[in-house]
Amino acid sequence: MNAAATLIQQLPDLSDAQFNQKYLKQKEGMRTLATILPQVEEQSLALRAVKLALKVNLKLGSKLAGTVKPEFQTSTIKLIQKIPTSPLLKIKLLALTSSDLAIPMLVATLNHKESAVRLHGIRAIGKIGSEAAVIELARSLESEDSQVQAWAAWALGEINSKPAASALLKALNHKASGVRVWAVWALGKIHPKTAVPALLKALKHQDSEVRWRAAVNCGKIGVSEVVPGLINALRDSNHIVRARAATALGKIGNCEAVPSLVELLHDDPDSYAVSLRAAEALGQIGTETAVAGLLEALNHDDSDVRGSAVSALGEISSEVAVVAVMRSLSDRDIFVRGRAAVALGNISTAGDANLQKMVTAGLAIAIGDSESYVRWRVAAALGQIGTEEAVAGLVRLLGDETSGVRHNAVKSLGQIGSTAAILALETALNREFADVRALAAQYLADASTEAETVDFEPSIAADLSDRKLPKILIASQAEASEYSVDRAVGREIEYLISIGSPGVADPRNFHKVPNRLRLEFNDLDTPVDDPDQILPTLEDVLKIIDFAVKMSSQGGSLLICCQSGISRSTATALIVCAALLGRGKEREAWAVVLAARPQAKPNRWMVHLADEALGRDGKLALAIELTAATPELAIANS
Repeated sequence: MNAAATLIQQLPDLSDAQFNQKYLKQKEGMRTLATILPQVEEQSLALRAVKLALKVNLKLGSKLAGTVKPEFQTSTIKLIQKIPTSPLLKIKLLALTSSDLAIPMLVATLNHKESAVRLHGIRAIGKIGSEAAVIELARSLESEDSQVQAWAAWALGEINSKPAASALLKALNHKASGVRVWAVWALGKIHPKTAVPALLKALKHQDSEVRWRAAVNCGKIGVSEVVPGLINALRDSNHIVRARAATALGKIGNCEAVPSLVELLHDDPDSYAVSLRAAEALGQIGTETAVAGLLEALNHDDSDVRGSAVSALGEISSEVAVVAVMRSLSDRDIFVRGRAAVALGNISTAGDANLQKMVTAGLAIAIGDSESYVRWRVAAALGQIGTEEAVAGLVRLLGDETSGVRHNAVKSLGQIGSTAAILALETALNREFADVRALAAQYLADASTEAETVDFEPSIAADLSDRKLPKILIASQAEASEYSVDRAVGREIEYLISIGSPGVADPRNFHKVPNRLRLEFNDLDTPVDDPDQILPTLEDVLKIIDFAVKMSSQGGSLLICCQSGISRSTATALIVCAALLGRGKEREAWAVVLAARPQAKPNRWMVHLADEALGRDGKLALAIELTAATPELAIANS
């Protein structure tokens, strides 16, 4: 007789008190019970174990309810159904069972009058994740409630199984376009091996919207198996499909696509809509053949094609690319010349002094362009380069006849912030133009501001018993850029969490912060059917927690930024504070965030995920709700 059989044989002889002591008072006993309960052959014993567990801990009891033999689960699930508690907690407990027998009860919640109950219900079905759950989620794609539709699609993507992919593939042929859209969106979330066959079929779908969404998702998956299908899609009758296929091929970076992309760049009838994407893709692939195609496009009759090629060459750090872009500074079209100036500023010259000299020389020539639009772009590009030669060029532009060019030159000098740039700003105080003098004075004042003027250290920090919290700065992207170039503030910033929309690069000076975490997702708290919009994930939240835990407790500020410094960054700050302060300090964590950013409105989905990741059972979300419900705190948060 094995050990499990011996323990099972002992169960009938244990009193309730003995059972609790042996199996429910410590983690080791709980683990043992979870191991032996699936092997219990007598229903009354299994039911008794679940009942006792539910009395001690509802979550533990619910998990055990789903581990008993399938034929006993009807009875154990009914125990949970009878618990007098809120609908939301009931849904959570049913999800913890992971039992198919809980699904009908969860389906019933989809008709609840409160939207929060409906949404928790659909997500709970997704957590169960079985074939039965997939069937119900596929049905929910047809719900009249748009949010239930959205979360059903999200849940199918999270399940990430062959049955889920099959259900979504079937839904691609649904008569309702909304169902088709959600189905192809969800396919983009599924693992490549499962999703690729379905997406390749979707690339040939009769609905052009399904085709272009499939192309986007093929680019996200990024495996070589989708390349032939995407190359075929470059010849699609719909220009959006062609453009999205080109973008996807650029992300994948497969050189097999180069000839077709070059052809698309030169001969597409919708030149602006498609050529830009084809050029970007060639720039991302960056092979000699791709560069040759871009160089040839610089002679195209259509200025949109030439401009697209110039912009793409700006992403390639080579002498060939720099020479070609410099030649475009003489293009007959003003906008092509402007894009050439921007491209020179974008070219990475790190560690290549010769390339840096070439770029600066090209921009020095463009300073003399007859159009102020081009000179304005040159001023911005010189600010990105930041060398002493660039500073000299900006000094020349301080005397430009157009005020916008002068203003951009001052701004670029402030952005560079080097000794030479500061000296140039000081000299600008004696310039003939009053606007230059005023703006230079402003940037000089910002550069000399002491750290305490932008010190957002929470005023309540002294009241916290845990000293692990760093000084926290929460900022918009623009404010964060100013902090990082400010000499007094910048040297205090040891840690950075930067959140941006997918594809939007970090400001270049952010590399100066020693310890960085970059996350890319959109400010969403519910799925949207745009495949380019990315919902925050549990993995994102876990990265934030891991970064917080690894931060040194010895000095230094933490800068957290997103586009506006209101939603994603404040949710991130709340996650950091909750992780470092520990369980039971959720309201204190929220108070720290409010002190640092009174206008905080944290992304609710991130907060929900943090409650799950940190095991806080909704207490972080509750802390925010309590603040909104308390008049004096609501005023402070307005």
